[in-house]
Amino acid sequence: MTRLIVVKVGTNVLTDANGSPDDRFSKQLVADIAAVQRSGYAVILVSSGAMGFGRNALRILKPMSAVAERQVYAAIGHVELMKRYSTLFATHRLSVAQVLATKQDFHDRDHYLNMRHCFMALLDQRVVPIVNENDVVSVSELMFTDNDELASLVAAMLNAYRLIILTNVEGVFAGDPTTSQL
Repeated sequence: MTRLIVVKVGTNVLTDANGSPDDRFSKQLVADIAAVQRSGYAVILVSSGAMGFGRNALRILKPMSAVAERQVYAAIGHVELMKRYSTLFATHRLSVAQVLATKQDFHDRDHYLNMRHCFMALLDQRVVPIVNENDVVSVSELMFTDNDELASLVAAMLNAYRLIILTNVEGVFAGDPTTSQL
């Protein structure tokens, strides 16, 4: 297999100050990933954002528990996020696939191997896997601490050449993310 790069992008990077999808950043991210693919690398994108995109797409009509609200936003948001990625990657003649994972997938040997085989098959077809936690079924103890953890597990699973984390979480960036250029 060609060298693999795993890129993780956070919700705050994908959305603007109002929580709406940031089209400018998303287009640039996809263009950069397409350029990396063209240069001979394989790329897996671990993308947060499903709940944020779900929150942007749906206004809750009836009160519900915090867990149910999270599940509803995630279920709607996964569709919205994948529609956006599918459209953007198609402009670069690349296909995408969604891979939803839970922590259990990394603890159960059969799940782990099945997921690894799926990644390998997608990468062999030059498809860009878009990975996210399956927030619809992951609750409490089954959840990853964040998608940084998920990205590191995917990178280790596939012996990735590089893991790149794009975030604006305090303590990770080298400068003020509100004033520096993309």
